[in-house]
Order: sequence, then structure tokens, then C-alpha cells
Amino acid sequence: MRALRHSSKKSAGFLLLESMLAVTIFGLGMIALSRCVENLLRAERIRRSEGLAQRVLANYFTQIETEALPLADQTTEPLKGAWAGMTMNITREQLKLQNEKEQELFGLYKVTLDVSWNSGRETIHRDMSFIFYPKQR
Repeated sequence: MRALRHSSKKSAGFLLLESMLAVTIFGLGMIALSRCVENLLRAERIRRSEGLAQRVLANYFTQIETEALPLADQTTEPLKGAWAGMTMNITREQLKLQNEKEQELFGLYKVTLDVSWNSGRETIHRDMSFIFYPKQR
């Protein structure tokens, strides 16, 4: 009878140790899972911001290309609506190029569109540059 009681105390101690180890492993697993979820949410927020930035760059490119938006040498404007929190910087620079006959080409501009926004602690920029030749009237 004594031997039987002694072995049950050992198994009870082992069961407690086993339970503590299981709870520790479960806790570490939950911490890892919460970090994964946090990273997924951060990636989704970045993907959404990048999509908005690409859309606003495409919109401004189309407006400039169709001459719906008058160009100045430098323009900075905060964006509204879905793009609230973003800032658009437009820079126009006249190009001094020559053709194969070494004649100067007039009226060509390099336009740079730069959209910036704050994401957490950092400012993110996405830009786009293209050559623009306004229609001659």
C-alpha cells in the first residue's frame, strides 16, 4: 500500500510539471500568433496606402497629360477625400535638349509628381517623372 501512495505522489508532481510546460508552450504560441496578426495588419495598411498613392499619381498624370491641370514650376497641395493625410508635390523643369542636328528643342518639360504621407513614425514618398510637351495653340 505504501509503495502505491508513493508512486501516485510522483505522478502528481510529474502531472503538475507537464501542465506548467504545456501552459508555457501555449503562451509562447499565442505570443507568436499575435505578432503574426500584428504584422499582417501592418502589411495591409501599407498595401492600402501604396494603392492610394498609385491611384493619385495616375490621376494627376492624366490631368496633366490632358492639360486639365495647369502647371506651375512648383506646386504643393494637401490632398482631400480618400487621400486625406497625403501631400502632392508637383515640380516642372524645362528641359534643354537638342535634336540630331544640334538644334534646341523648346517646350519640353520634365514633370515630377511626388506624393508623401506619414505612416507611423516615418514619412513615405512615392514619385513619378515623365516628359511633357504641351499642345501648341
